[in-house]
Amino acid sequence: MAYLVLARKYRPQTFDEIYAQDHITQILKNTIELDRTAHAYLFTGPRGVGKTSLARIFAKSLNCLENGPTTHPCNKCQNCTEITAGISADVIEIDGASNTGVEDIRELQKELMYSPSNSLYKIYIIDEVHMLSKNAFNALLKTLEEPPKNVIFIFATTEPHKVIPTIISRCQRFDFKRIPIPDIISRLQEICELEKISIDKEALFMVAKKADGSMRDAQSLMDQVLAYGKENITLTDVLSIFGIVHFDIFHKIMEYIAQEDATSIIKLLHDVLEKGNDVQEFINGLLDYIRNLLLVNVNIEVPTMSGAILKEMQELTSNFNENDLLYLMSILVKAKMDIKNSTNPILVTEMTFIKIAKLQKLQALDDILNNLSNLESEPETQVKRAKPKQPKPSREELSRKTEEVKHVMEKEIDEDRPNVDSLSENVYQKYLPQIIRLIKREKPMVGTYLEKSQLESIQNNLITYTVFKQMAYNYLMDGKNVISDILSNFFKLRIKVHFNHKEEKKSDEIVNPTLEDIRRESPIIADFIEKTDSIFD
Repeated sequence: MAYLVLARKYRPQTFDEIYAQDHITQILKNTIELDRTAHAYLFTGPRGVGKTSLARIFAKSLNCLENGPTTHPCNKCQNCTEITAGISADVIEIDGASNTGVEDIRELQKELMYSPSNSLYKIYIIDEVHMLSKNAFNALLKTLEEPPKNVIFIFATTEPHKVIPTIISRCQRFDFKRIPIPDIISRLQEICELEKISIDKEALFMVAKKADGSMRDAQSLMDQVLAYGKENITLTDVLSIFGIVHFDIFHKIMEYIAQEDATSIIKLLHDVLEKGNDVQEFINGLLDYIRNLLLVNVNIEVPTMSGAILKEMQELTSNFNENDLLYLMSILVKAKMDIKNSTNPILVTEMTFIKIAKLQKLQALDDILNNLSNLESEPETQVKRAKPKQPKPSREELSRKTEEVKHVMEKEIDEDRPNVDSLSENVYQKYLPQIIRLIKREKPMVGTYLEKSQLESIQNNLITYTVFKQMAYNYLMDGKNVISDILSNFFKLRIKVHFNHKEEKKSDEIVNPTLEDIRRESPIIADFIEKTDSIFD
């Protein structure tokens, strides 16, 4: 006889064998005992948690020839054995993915006209019902709302959001939960005892964890483990079979991060990758470990971790606070995206792990960058918050204040204005700061660039400048008339200005700028360099 996989061999046959779905099995048993059976049910939930198995058990309970309807089907009568084997004429299982069209629903409606042949109920179990087309759903609506006597529909799906609301409203909906790790371990232990297989508890825990809440997945994984062919299966065997990185590796990495030992981290990374482990899976495992470490750090129970590992993690939490762990997770999440889009994922991974080895310095650097970005806005914001809200001045008051300011400015200019018949370079240089200040009041950028321009000559009240940057030249040409007017008013002469644009000589460039050179160009960057120098010393 052909080998029967564990998921089929040990499929639940009674309500009591369904794990972690007591909130559903209790309701279904009560409906049978109280004779309140509905005409349509919708079972939703993740894969491998017992939706189709429970539908079969419910069907056997209703159609059992010995005791039915009953909450304890005999599993021996003709109806029970046929339903278990999937060959019952009165319990029809339909694959929604293969029967998606309106014609399939019409065929089903024709069959509904016939009474059950050997049972109390005719039951239709439609798996993956979300795969039906919209037209097929609409064709089913009337039949589903008022089915023939003794007809029951049971729909099963992993994606209930794809089932149209008009179908859901006609069904009793039951949401299945993921099966907890302890329940999966308990079931796997029973199976191993029946199969006479010796396996470590740590190995069972790893299989249950990898199953991610699915009993069927756990049993399929156990098939792989049993095929390994060893009398006593250990945790090392399970890790080798599924290519899982041991928790000890993640624990060592976190210790090296605490010690800022980048060399040991990279060596450990190379050892892991040389064994054929996938980079993305490795980072996923480390993220999961850090996430559990964060939960331990804030005193939250972690049911997905064994006791020995939790003890190690509690000792490790003294080296990291919550902010450290959150920062590490953000770096690793970004690294996953970079690795996905990179042609050299190993290089990206190495860079990431070298980066996280300098955790404290990186956090300090980020704090400095955030402070610098808010350097100019924070004082202004604080001033605005400190000032009480002032009433809006009237138009007449604004006009009066403007005239007062203008009068004061003109008085200052008259007192300082030179009395000359012709403009000379000495006179121009003497009053240049005042001229620049007046221009900046009108055109700030024009005044700034004029201040940096090179004076070439002053002849017959014509001032010629040389400008080396294209952007400065553009600004000055746009503000040429403003400059000429302010100069003419200030000196009481008719003055014109002319600008020449020349490319700056490369020999004049500062090849190795000092901190003072940088400060003249950008004070913010200079402040940043001063602060970060102390971090990396």
